[in-house]
Amino acid sequence: MVHPLLPLFLFLGAILLEIFGFAWVGGAVGALSTVALVVITAVIGLWIFRLQGVAHWQRMQGMLQRGELPARDLLEGWLLMLAAVLLLVPGFFSDAAGFLLLVPPLRTRVATWLLGRRGVWVAAARRAGPDAGDTIEGEYRRRQDDDTERLDDHRDR
Repeated sequence: MVHPLLPLFLFLGAILLEIFGFAWVGGAVGALSTVALVVITAVIGLWIFRLQGVAHWQRMQGMLQRGELPARDLLEGWLLMLAAVLLLVPGFFSDAAGFLLLVPPLRTRVATWLLGRRGVWVAAARRAGPDAGDTIEGEYRRRQDDDTERLDDHRDR
């Protein structure tokens, strides 16, 4: 079982890593250059994300028109959005991770790996889907506007 504080420790570790990256780069090139680098990487990354996002959207629409299921491409779209978020977060390590997710072959490999772990997702989806349990049958009647008779509510008993 995973320790419940693990996400907190990972989050704090990522923040400390980004602070270390700022201090290291700032010591090498100066504070103003460090801020400029962070802004430039965010702008370039978002520009690349926009270009790839449009191409990715068009490819998915073509697949849907052909009747194909774009499961991996849909997951790649989510990874593209994650890359954009990582590029907007100030820091050099998050920028590096974001730029790595913008590389199409690497993004495809990550999506394929995640889909390979879908056995758990499929099992959970089957339990939660429309065929999950017994059919519930019932009756209804249309109530007229002038109908003052109310149905008994048996939940109170």
